Amino acid sequence: MHRRAVLAGLGALPLSAMSQTALAFARGDVVVGCTVLNDPKDDHRGRGRILQYDAELRLKNSIWLDDTTHIVQGLKFSPDRTLWAFDSFAYKVVRLSADGRRLPDFKAPARSFGHITFAEDGRFFLGENFVGEKSRVPLGTTLPFMSGTRRFGDGHLFEFSKTGKLIREHATPVHGGMGGFQGLTSSAIAPDGRTLIYTSESGPRIMRWDLIAQRSLPDLVIAPENAGRIFFDLRFDEAGRLLVVNGRGIDAVDDAGRLIRSYSFGSFGWASLATPRSGYVYASNFFSGELACLDLASGEIVARVQTGIRKSASGIDSFPG
Repeated sequence: MHRRAVLAGLGALPLSAMSQTALAFARGDVVVGCTVLNDPKDDHRGRGRILQYDAELRLKNSIWLDDTTHIVQGLKFSPDRTLWAFDSFAYKVVRLSADGRRLPDFKAPARSFGHITFAEDGRFFLGENFVGEKSRVPLGTTLPFMSGTRRFGDGHLFEFSKTGKLIREHATPVHGGMGGFQGLTSSAIAPDGRTLIYTSESGPRIMRWDLIAQRSLPDLVIAPENAGRIFFDLRFDEAGRLLVVNGRGIDAVDDAGRLIRSYSFGSFGWASLATPRSGYVYASNFFSGELACLDLASGEIVARVQTGIRKSASGIDSFPG
């Protein structure tokens, strides 16, 4: 990885530039959901798009998703190298093969799924992005109600077999985040293989759920309400530390919830985190549209690029090869 800072340029090319129907993912490629927002009455609606960069954040391709309706989020590569992505408004679960071809959507229950977590034995878990019946804060979009209800969702975790069969719905309690409508928005399975660590975006808690006993465990981290400490996306790194995006950077915590190290990114809006690989991790800033690559050992940001669209970058991952 060579140091590379680009605040504008490649990521802000015209919408038609470098657009291809399929381009195989190469080892180290970075993908980010970056929907082109085009509805002045809805700040989450637009033409679905995934940007594909190389490891040094040079733009390679734009992948268009013309059957999504709102922000594309929750990007993650599976162990078999399939890319998963989500439109939690349209209840769509999008998949792309390692050679860049669109695969059939995963047919999940009609819920606002926004991310995926994989277990070592092949099972996978989808988290409901929304919860509740109303927002505590004004929104520039309209959240969808579940069919036949006046609820956005339950914030539950859905467990599937390796072949995609629904095994069970876990009644996971959630915080709701600042707006009260954020459900189970990010999760990771602890090294013990049975504990799910999860957050409600912008909330002050890092929660835990026993996947086998199907019950809540004491929170890993709980910050005082309205104290300014909030959590977004999370991943375990190769050293077993839990990395959690906190809006201004990344916190690394141990298995007791103790803060080990903080990485500052120098601005607010950092919300999505890729799978850490080879000592590096990528993050995206929802507000500014920036992407960055962090060297976890030195704490240095070794690459940075501007996507060119504010309030859109939602979900980032790197291809394992």
